[in-house]
Amino acid sequence: MGVDFPRVLIADPDSGLRQQLFSALLSGDVFSDCVSTTTEALAKLEQQKYAVVVIDVSLPFGDVERVIARVATMPAGTRPVVLILASNAEAARSLDVEIVQIVLRKPVNLPQLVEMVRSCIRNSRSRADAPSRELLG
Repeated sequence: MGVDFPRVLIADPDSGLRQQLFSALLSGDVFSDCVSTTTEALAKLEQQKYAVVVIDVSLPFGDVERVIARVATMPAGTRPVVLILASNAEAARSLDVEIVQIVLRKPVNLPQLVEMVRSCIRNSRSRADAPSRELLG
């Protein structure tokens, strides 16, 4: 099943950033769900299919590595693209590089982040429409 209506999961403790990103994506017809904790992010990943997950490495109520581990259990062709936001780039270095494709330093440039998310959605659509095959590294 392809990604017909791609959704983005925005997991960040900063309510202002969540709202700005949600609004900016919505203006481009990209729908998002927003959460502020690791627990909420894990619950959303169980309920909904996402094309992209934007997650702050310092998300409260648990280890962000649990979210990355959950994404890693998804079939490679249906995994969301994971964008990590980090105030300190060192905090993201220990995360699984196969799952975490992009790390952005906070404070983020909102237009740049929106364009990255849109690009990831375009790529996920291409991936979903392509015949199933293993990716070579």
